[in-house]
Amino acid sequence: MASYLSKAFWLLAAPTSALILITGTTTLWAVLGSSKCAAWLAAAAACGLVIAAFTPIGLALAVPLENRFPFSRPDPQVPQDGIIMLPGGGAGIDAVSKLSQDYPKARLTFCGFSAGGKDLIKRLVDLGVDPGRINTVPQSRTTSEDAYYSAALLKPKTNEKWLLITAAMHMPRAVGCFRAVGFRVQPYPVEFMSRGRTGPFALFSTGSSALIQFDRAAKEWIGLVAYRLTGKTDALFPGP
Repeated sequence: MASYLSKAFWLLAAPTSALILITGTTTLWAVLGSSKCAAWLAAAAACGLVIAAFTPIGLALAVPLENRFPFSRPDPQVPQDGIIMLPGGGAGIDAVSKLSQDYPKARLTFCGFSAGGKDLIKRLVDLGVDPGRINTVPQSRTTSEDAYYSAALLKPKTNEKWLLITAAMHMPRAVGCFRAVGFRVQPYPVEFMSRGRTGPFALFSTGSSALIQFDRAAKEWIGLVAYRLTGKTDALFPGP
């Protein structure tokens, strides 16, 4: 229930949604009530939307998140006890497919996958992965639940090493959650949003894409604070 409430709350609390609501309501207030205060507030919110839509502020917020755990390809000669993948796109699936072969004894765990998880498992089995190595945590709906239910299922030991695969921008919060429940994780970030071939802002585009980037980055920063205040992570900004 809490996860559904948080998702519903974010529909309104997401920065761009909040700015649009503030702009609309204060503009109406300024027109109907002839309020100068409302007019100034509407103008400020509209400026915020313009900045979010036409500047790379979203990517700028993503850079420290994505660079918190620099990508380092794990040594195939150093054994890993397990590989955990959080919900994501094709880059994560490709990474699991390769790593499952590099570490043929590592346990594989997929969090938050429902129908799509069956296709992923079939793909791994077709590659020769033993189905007995594969675990699923389908009941999780949030990152903290990914960590909690994974710990309940896998019962990690302090001397075990686990590769954690998720989007680079999401990695700090994910690492904090898994550390808090006893996992010793090595980050394996994928799907970098702020890295292009010609520079950190090469992927910037204006309009709706910029607003989506801004909301995604803001959600991670807000999530870091909220998770720390509720004790779901081991640090405000988890690092190496």
